[in-house]
Amino acid sequence: MIHKSMIGSKILAIEYFLPKKKENNKIFKMHNPKVNIDRIKEKTGINNRYISGENETVIDISVKAIKKILKKFPKKKIDFLILVSQTSNFRIPTSACIIQNRLNLRKDIIAFDINLGCSGFIYALRMASSLIESKQVSNGIIVCADTYTKHISKTNTACRPIFSDAAAATLISKNKKNNIGPFELGADGSGADALLLSSETNEIVMNGAKVLTFAMDVVPNNVEALLKRIKINRNKIDKFIFHQASKYILDNINRRLSLKKEKTFENYGKVGNTISASIPIALKDACTKKKIFNNNKIVIAGYGVGLSWGSALIKWNNIL
Repeated sequence: MIHKSMIGSKILAIEYFLPKKKENNKIFKMHNPKVNIDRIKEKTGINNRYISGENETVIDISVKAIKKILKKFPKKKIDFLILVSQTSNFRIPTSACIIQNRLNLRKDIIAFDINLGCSGFIYALRMASSLIESKQVSNGIIVCADTYTKHISKTNTACRPIFSDAAAATLISKNKKNNIGPFELGADGSGADALLLSSETNEIVMNGAKVLTFAMDVVPNNVEALLKRIKINRNKIDKFIFHQASKYILDNINRRLSLKKEKTFENYGKVGNTISASIPIALKDACTKKKIFNNNKIVIAGYGVGLSWGSALIKWNNIL
């Protein structure tokens, strides 16, 4: 009997870039004197947010994050590039193509954009692992980058205290065993008005109550469905790392899933809500702080604008 060789995928490296400019709650209070800043901090858990420079774009911060990866891994071996962003400075052409040129990557690579928010890393990870498992490619980069703050005025009390600009680059590579997946993905466009940036305005509008209701309902059910599919008891999962939306949302998701504090990792207090970059940034920080280790089973979950959501099991391995 002939057995076809199976090809899997793994996360080989993660690097991220945060803009130099930071904005804290005291600055926010200056522009919104009637706001109870202590109440906001209590709910969000966020005090500092990173703000991209006036001329600093999604492409710029993506390039800076990817360059950190390319210091560790030869660019000639990159076979694909996936950009996850909703705030690129170009509607046409595809920003991933511009990044390919800026980094002088090979011209025979696969390069495309994914227009997704806080679930975007999970979706991109599904695409990347599928490309590798189909034997079309061996190595590639997912870069999650957004500059939401360019579309949030200083008096936007729903969004300004939460969102940060950031870029996170993740190197996905071929592996003898599959360390990425399975996945549980979903979407519900009936909730599109929960977070909107219309072409007619430059201001992001968020219905916080709708986002909270969605997160508390859909995310626990999605994670439960994943655990049922992989037939692993939650006690056997070493870490749960979710999109870093805010303290209040994560506290409620953790409560609904009956997760103990030591089973989770959270860093929203350090970087704010970095949209699709939040999960890879959290994975990198958890690794750096020795909160996750080789062979750990980790459940990751992203959820938000769309409405869109997804979760996945990853087996952690030593990274570059």
